[in-house]
Amino acid sequence: MKFLITNDDGFDGPGLAALHDALRPLGEVRVVAPAVCHSAKGHAVNTHSPIQVERRTVPPFGEIEIVDSSPADCVRIGLCAPGVDQPDFVIAGINTGANLGVDLFYSGTAAAARESAILGVPAMAVSRYLQPGVSINWQNLTGHVTAVVRKLISEDNRLQSGCFWNVNFPAIDDDQHPDSITFAPQGVLSHNIEFRTQPHGSDENITIMEYAGDFRARGKSGECDVTRLFAGQITATPIDLCTTAPHPKTPKS
Repeated sequence: MKFLITNDDGFDGPGLAALHDALRPLGEVRVVAPAVCHSAKGHAVNTHSPIQVERRTVPPFGEIEIVDSSPADCVRIGLCAPGVDQPDFVIAGINTGANLGVDLFYSGTAAAARESAILGVPAMAVSRYLQPGVSINWQNLTGHVTAVVRKLISEDNRLQSGCFWNVNFPAIDDDQHPDSITFAPQGVLSHNIEFRTQPHGSDENITIMEYAGDFRARGKSGECDVTRLFAGQITATPIDLCTTAPHPKTPKS
């Protein structure tokens, strides 16, 4: 199998190297990744100016393509540039931090997988939850990622065209993850949104706002991905592209 991988933490993010290691037992791996971090910048694309793509040999990957643009643009270039070899699957990650519930509207990791789904190539976003006092052992995590990816790319779990898998690993000491995958719906409740304010010098008309919400205090509903991940489970959520709300006067596409 041929994989195209990217991320939103930048080509030098440790999660991208871990994903590369996790996929090597499953097939060929090509890396097309952002030059810098694009975390929480959503599904931005550049259609107004040229995009620089640098080919460089970077350990442990070998030769990769470093794109001076967003994760979604990395996927566009990886799939649509002249003469490219089409992959069987696109995987974005491993993100340093979970992408759950409404995060999928902000996440550059999810945006990369979504862009692949838009372009008709099966895709997956993979993230690892961060929790104070629980470090990430990337080497140990790779084996768990290999097992989960192997299951989700199988025919039994293949999604229809235009969908992608959103996968999250919990924060567990020594990365002793469960063997099973918990399939969970996407949560839709808001984060705990708060801001700290401070004045800006002597100008009383300017205020500096700093986000101060607690990620762990976010809304959880029923058996959603947020609830399940916070309970220490590996979650997998099938995501589609349709954002049309149901209404009796709106015809089905």
